[in-house]
Amino acid sequence: MNDEIKGCATKILGSPDAQVVQTREIEMDEPLLICGFPSAGVVGTIAANTIIEQSDMEEIAHVRSKYMPSAAVFMDGRLRHPFRVYASKNRKLLLVTTELPVAEQGMYHVSSALLDWAAELGVKETVILDGIPVQGMPSDRKVLYAAEEEKIADLAEDKEMEILRKGIITGIAGSILSETLCRDMVGFALLTPALTMIPDPEGAAKLLQALTRLYDVEVDVSELQESADKIREKMREMAKQVDGMRQGQQPGAPTEYQRIYA
Repeated sequence: MNDEIKGCATKILGSPDAQVVQTREIEMDEPLLICGFPSAGVVGTIAANTIIEQSDMEEIAHVRSKYMPSAAVFMDGRLRHPFRVYASKNRKLLLVTTELPVAEQGMYHVSSALLDWAAELGVKETVILDGIPVQGMPSDRKVLYAAEEEKIADLAEDKEMEILRKGIITGIAGSILSETLCRDMVGFALLTPALTMIPDPEGAAKLLQALTRLYDVEVDVSELQESADKIREKMREMAKQVDGMRQGQQPGAPTEYQRIYA
């Protein structure tokens, strides 16, 4: 069956606590569901937006919940739903992203409604793109994975990735992965070390390269890599400035960093 997206009467699935509002009709054969949320280095969000821009994706649904902040999101001056679902016309891809957090007490409701809706569309695999927070520029940019048992063998074939032996994935990403365990759906995460406080396009590029190897997503990451080079150079300049300031201080004098955070 050819994938099709067309206008339709609004469909609502879920409970009063969380609902998926589908505004466009869609027919796809077992699409891959990709989730990119704000995290360390906002790598998930950067990766998601890159896929949306390069894969000709259209917004087909959004999530409503009382557990999300009452806020409006603007893009190029246009209002957008804070928690959006996109689909590709030409590829078997669904993508979920948001700029706003989901309250802890509402994560089950939101993730459950989203995956119930995705299951009706035939989704069999769900992947989370996320960052692992580290201090300073990461020295090792390998992509790590965590997956359900039946997916580990497939991921292990990619020698450029490594399994994440132990850890906890929290937030809406962790809630979605927990819910895949309760369904006829395989969930897994692709993770990479990322800068904590500033956008990290290099981390997003690494995740997209891994996703392309696994699913032939074919995303051009050259712009992300150029942005990463600029950020890396700025961080080197800042490090030199800080080092120069420390050398110019009298012995025993507190540094600016110590004064701020003491």
